[in-house]
Amino acid sequence: RKRAESLREDVKRLEVRYQDKSLGAISLSFGVSVYPDHGSSPEALLRAADTALYRAKAEGRDRVVTQVLIKA
Repeated sequence: RKRAESLREDVKRLEVRYQDKSLGAISLSFGVSVYPDHGSSPEALLRAADTALYRAKAEGRDRVVTQVLIKA
């Protein structure tokens, strides 16, 4: 999560230009999952991270969201 936050902040500060015009700020959203808390297989971890990413976008984008643990 810390690395994703750092990357998101670093990219936000970039100035990207195309044909001598600034494209404005770039925003990134990340979904983060952690082994074994969010899954024990690569597929389960990817599904959990994907779910977290969709939540990040729904909550306003430009953020890092960690998958929520669901206790059975």
